[in-house]
Amino acid sequence: MMNLTRPPEQARLDATLVRLQIALPVGIAIAVAVYAGIFEILLVENVPRWTHFILEFLIFGLFGAVAVWVALGWVRRLVDENIERDRQARAQERLLATITANSADAILLLDNEGCVKSWNRGAELLFGYQPSEIVGKHFAVLVPADRTAEIERIHTLLHEKGFVRDWITQRLTRDGRKLTVELTRTLLRDENGAVIGSSSTLHDVTAREKSAMEVRELNRQLETLVAQRTRELAESNRELRRRQYELEKANAELKQLDELKSEFVSLVSHELRAPLANISGSLELLLSDASSLTTNQRDLLSLANDQAARLTRLVRGILNVSRIEAGQTLLQMQAFDLTALIERLCEQWQLCDNEHIWIADTPGNLPSVWADRDRIEEVLTNLMENAYKYSDPDTEIRVRSETRDGEMVIAVSDQGKGIESEDLHLIFDKFYRVERDDARKTYGYGLGLYISIKLVEAMGGRLWAESEIGKGSTFYFSLPLAGHSAAAHPQAMAFN
Repeated sequence: MMNLTRPPEQARLDATLVRLQIALPVGIAIAVAVYAGIFEILLVENVPRWTHFILEFLIFGLFGAVAVWVALGWVRRLVDENIERDRQARAQERLLATITANSADAILLLDNEGCVKSWNRGAELLFGYQPSEIVGKHFAVLVPADRTAEIERIHTLLHEKGFVRDWITQRLTRDGRKLTVELTRTLLRDENGAVIGSSSTLHDVTAREKSAMEVRELNRQLETLVAQRTRELAESNRELRRRQYELEKANAELKQLDELKSEFVSLVSHELRAPLANISGSLELLLSDASSLTTNQRDLLSLANDQAARLTRLVRGILNVSRIEAGQTLLQMQAFDLTALIERLCEQWQLCDNEHIWIADTPGNLPSVWADRDRIEEVLTNLMENAYKYSDPDTEIRVRSETRDGEMVIAVSDQGKGIESEDLHLIFDKFYRVERDDARKTYGYGLGLYISIKLVEAMGGRLWAESEIGKGSTFYFSLPLAGHSAAAHPQAMAFN
């Protein structure tokens, strides 16, 4: 609440002058009384005439002049101080008036009836009214129709507290636009405490409130979206748990079926081995006495013997797969010369195969490898058999070996038709066979490569293939060298 009273310096000056007006006459009266009482009554008989004159001069002339001179000097200092303070006050008032007039905020002075008495530059820019258009009019011209009810509320608060601060409301511009403003009103009083009006400061917060409203709307949308996503996630989690339960149930069933399958395969394989051995032995015995057989009989017996041999290999392969998957394959790890094994196998294939050229490309003085000799012979036989099956006559089948970074890499290459890129990563799957145009040929049951990669990996190596259509395929596998792995591998081990 603002109180318009006289400055304290002016009041002090007024009080001093009043005291002087009283003090000077009183002082003179006292001086006269002293003179009359002392010198006229007590010393009149004994004091010469000239002494009376000197005393009168000192008391009434010199003393009075000095008193007046001192009093006037004191008054002059007070007046000078008051003039300086008044000058500073007027400068301060001009500064405040300049600040008010040029403030970016709208500053209004209102009388007790609410009419505009003062309208600064900020108000002119904010509302668009020139001072001549608004001064003398009621400030209600700035209040939108839907905000008139708050006029009385603000008036009540203003007279109860003396001020209203940070009141967010709306006001109308000259062209009818609505502005959101932050209102501060202060009650003004004169030196007697009587209310003479109020000051009103309005700060444009339209952009701020718009941004705040947009933020609130975005928060509302975000909360809605989060709630929606939460519901969706909850539903997804329920669905995921349901599917996980179904998968676990299906997995348990599949595991049970797989165990039953493995038991069945193992049982059947074991049960088939003896009959197949008997059949093969009987067929070979019959074929050994070919003189008593006709050509047709010999051909039929040879075909039956070949099929019995295929079934025997299938049973052996299934048993190997069952042992691998059950972790029952025992590896006899040892250091041995792989070069000699490669050369021996190539010689054996060349003896029984007149359609291909078998080449053992093995440098001398290669170090020994650390592996199971019999299992590596099985792997090489599988790879060489594949090369034989998928190669055209009169082409080369080459088996190479070399050392790389503490391991030996063996490659079996053919000059066949090659394997499509989409089949290349599937050929090591169990029972997978590449489709061929020559459907009349039989290429096996798709177990050899699966067994081979499992055996090589169990011995610490890798097996992979590269192929180019029309040029052939190369199957690689690696094995650790004996000096690099003997300490890390026991001589006998089982693998999963």
